[in-house]
Amino acid sequence: MAQFSVLIPVYNGANFLAEALQSIADQTLEGVQVVVSDNASTDGTAEILQNWQDRLNLRVITQPAVLPMQAHFNAILDAVETEFYMLLCHDDYLADPDALRLAQDALVATPDAAAVYCDLVYVNPRRKKLAQRTFRRGTHFSADEAGKRTIETARNQFGIPIGVRRSSLGDLRYDPQFHYAMDVDLSWAIARHQDALHIPKPLIANRYGNTNMTWALLSKALDEYLALANKYDINMNITDHIRLRGVNFFVAQQKRLFSLYQGFISWRG
Repeated sequence: MAQFSVLIPVYNGANFLAEALQSIADQTLEGVQVVVSDNASTDGTAEILQNWQDRLNLRVITQPAVLPMQAHFNAILDAVETEFYMLLCHDDYLADPDALRLAQDALVATPDAAAVYCDLVYVNPRRKKLAQRTFRRGTHFSADEAGKRTIETARNQFGIPIGVRRSSLGDLRYDPQFHYAMDVDLSWAIARHQDALHIPKPLIANRYGNTNMTWALLSKALDEYLALANKYDINMNITDHIRLRGVNFFVAQQKRLFSLYQGFISWRG
């Protein structure tokens, strides 16, 4: 039985889904299970999945009706059967053929670790590199510290998990009160009482385009950072609130500029 699974929730993802699947097929880790949840797509997603049935250890779950995002992501988490897993958005892909092997090796070598993270490369819809995000931290880090830094900097200081231990996930699921910060919240909850690991290599390509959900959810960021502080017992005085508002505004403008930059790069071809 496979030890590692890649979960892909998808809705109308025909433009990029095959790239995500190919990046899994290219992995050096053998026996990876791929679980795709098709959220009642109306484009060519189903046909792409049919074409890949014989090329991967692929399990397809077809939702009978469109689920809200958190409910859809939670539904695929309910389908995890392996000891380790990662959730890969259908428009992202694995940027290194050794990504899953490195993730599994790290979790096996450190039985007390809940999850392992990595550096990221940001790409546009045509896979052109836009930037690289390097998390300057050791190979072990604290979820509480990463969560506090997220609130202080108004930026996700966890990153994207390249591997999670299923026993650490347990009954935890995405909290419906979070949209912009849903990944931060679940990462924080999973590793709060255990170590988190970091691999200092860009193992995941995070794609940015005009349809990326980040832009649509920016307006929710401030309220959700405050909700995170409340949920995880981070005391904030009036000065902290004012500072967070200022930092969040500055980061939001940076992200909007980055959106314009990726649009320009994509326009140039």
